[in-house]
Amino acid sequence: MVEHAVLGQQTFTVWCNSDGRIQPQPSRDSLFEELLEKGQLKETPLDELVAEAIEQGKNEPNEEILDMFETMHERLVRAEGMVTDEIARRRR
Repeated sequence: MVEHAVLGQQTFTVWCNSDGRIQPQPSRDSLFEELLEKGQLKETPLDELVAEAIEQGKNEPNEEILDMFETMHERLVRAEGMVTDEIARRRR
């Protein structure tokens, strides 16, 4: 109950590790360390998140979901370009 109350008052962001794993990031560093040690900050690979988003939208009508999938595609293309550029920069 106390943990629920404490977590309910926290702000969380999302962190993307360099290997493409996404992880919740509490605003307080001490809480991050505590939750990490307890195994409560599950990391999820980016491609698994995308697959889940696609699966959740599969039965939605095109007029409701197509724009969202196109936006996701544009963002993934931009992200892929940034990663490609960084790999090229580090290989020079």
